[in-house]
Amino acid sequence: MMYFHFKNKMFIFSILSFVVFFFIRNYQAYASSCTVLKDKHFSFYERKMKELNIADPPYTVFNFSTEVSSDHDIIQDELEKKEKKAMRRFKYDLDEKRDRSSKMLDKLLSSAIDFF
Repeated sequence: MMYFHFKNKMFIFSILSFVVFFFIRNYQAYASSCTVLKDKHFSFYERKMKELNIADPPYTVFNFSTEVSSDHDIIQDELEKKEKKAMRRFKYDLDEKRDRSSKMLDKLLSSAIDFF
């Protein structure tokens, strides 16, 4: 009977220690996440600025124009690359069609000469 009573106490102690461990671990995780928020004093302000797409004050019209200009240059370069690639493909296809048509014309003319 004494052994059974001791076994129940050990079971309860192990459950309580697990619960305490679980609470301590959750509290540490919560405390570490709160310190991240405490470090950002203006987190609400920054989030709202981001939602409204408002830039920070150092971002001037000059910065915007240079960024747009560089983006435009990048887009132009990509378009030129694609255009050159398309022109190479078009020239290759045109050469292939010219070769095929000249071969077909040669066959047609040779068969016409043989016919007459």
